[in-house]
Amino acid sequence: MGQTSDQIETHIESKREDLKSNLQELEGRVKSATDWRHYFHQNPGMMIAAAFGGGVLLAAMMRKRRTWEPSSSVSSSTPVDAARSVQTRTKHEVLAKLDTIKSALVGVAATKFKGILSEVVPQFSEHLAQAEGQREAQPDERERDSTH
Repeated sequence: MGQTSDQIETHIESKREDLKSNLQELEGRVKSATDWRHYFHQNPGMMIAAAFGGGVLLAAMMRKRRTWEPSSSVSSSTPVDAARSVQTRTKHEVLAKLDTIKSALVGVAATKFKGILSEVVPQFSEHLAQAEGQREAQPDERERDSTH
């Protein structure tokens, strides 16, 4: 047989210790990958921006959408009506700017999240590129419906 039972037992014990060490290292990596404190210490600016973006997004989802449209019978001849018109226009401009900022923050957060996943999950980048390629190769549902 070539190997004694003591040698086999020693070999098994050595492999068991190697596996235990590998599992502990993997566990540590998973814990650090899912610990938001770890990312905050590495990138405090990004985490603050993500928190701000999340707050803006949550506030936008929670607020009621009310649009003020002056009726055609009411003219802006009084100072109060003119002030309301300016206030409404300014409000819409501010909301449009906030929507632009939200879009930018979501884009940055998505890019950072993809980067983090690429570091943590093996072959994530390759599968993501493949999935994005397949999505781009398929025509949009609305385009197919409008051509028929």
